[in-house]
Amino acid sequence: MARTFAPSPRARRGIHRPAPRRDPFPSAVEPMLAVLSADLPADLDNWGFEYKWDGVRALCYWDGRTLRLESRNQLDITRRYPELHTLADALGSRTAVLDGEIVALDEADRPSFPLLQNRMHVNDPVSIRRLVDEVPVRYLVFDLLYLDGRSTIERSYLHRRDLLEQLTLVGPSWQVPPAHVGEGAAMLQAARETALEGIVAKRIDSVYEPGRRSPDWLKIKVIQRQEFVIGGWVPEGGNNLNRIGSILLGYYEPASTGRAGKVLRFAGGVGTGFNDRWHRTLSSTLKPLTRAASPFADPVPKRDAIFVEPILVAEIEYRRWPAGGMVHQGAFKGLRTDKDARKVVREDRACMPDGGDQ
Repeated sequence: MARTFAPSPRARRGIHRPAPRRDPFPSAVEPMLAVLSADLPADLDNWGFEYKWDGVRALCYWDGRTLRLESRNQLDITRRYPELHTLADALGSRTAVLDGEIVALDEADRPSFPLLQNRMHVNDPVSIRRLVDEVPVRYLVFDLLYLDGRSTIERSYLHRRDLLEQLTLVGPSWQVPPAHVGEGAAMLQAARETALEGIVAKRIDSVYEPGRRSPDWLKIKVIQRQEFVIGGWVPEGGNNLNRIGSILLGYYEPASTGRAGKVLRFAGGVGTGFNDRWHRTLSSTLKPLTRAASPFADPVPKRDAIFVEPILVAEIEYRRWPAGGMVHQGAFKGLRTDKDARKVVREDRACMPDGGDQ
């Protein structure tokens, strides 16, 4: 009769059991980005759907000792949002890297990018303390990239969401907003009815791809918006250098065949959306950036244009942008310091072979 060997307790104590593998805590992760889509995916049941929030992307790093917040272009923005610092207490001993959006809510509890502008560029400690009460923010967490010593970026979207929801992150200034599989049509209609920017569809078996604009994530917009590079401006009345008549917009695309690098394409001008504060801020910011030659690869039909170094990024809302044409009925919504100007592309072409962020 065969006999099964059972080691004695003393022998068991001598058995070497390797420690569970631990992944290094990441020093920086470049956020995964979504491709703009005009329509919902056809196979709805293979996609998870979230609302698109009108704020700024932020990754939160908690290594058990220090909490750090980083913008999309990996700038440290921790001190700008002190109401989020106690998220460390909520995480406790669980090391984690979170991905989400910082938003400011208007009187109707809708995210407002113009309202958030009051917080985005402030570094003075006294002003920050005052603004915490005047313009409070919330951190809407929608992904989990690292937890308890293990990277989760190779896990599926569904697995990451399950782990994230198990953390039960519900606090005074943070929450995990809802995500639903297969309910894209209903959520898109709800976004329309509540004047949200749109929704994001994420393939349920997709991994997290740092720094890539991936077709596994789609954004379907109710309101058309995107970032543009400011390449020049026209003073109000043609000669009032203290007020903005319009700003000249562009986006980058690869140079024509046989040439290396990128070129800045002209996308038109926007002359609305400026209040008195933005007239002062933009005119004083643009003046030192003046250059003699146009940064655009296309002719600019603006006789009084003042060209500038193309380093500022503006958020623009618009109604139409036909292929080969200019932006129609655009309005300035604010400046973005969380986006590298050289990575601004035309988003409705971002899924084409030469159109994505590189």
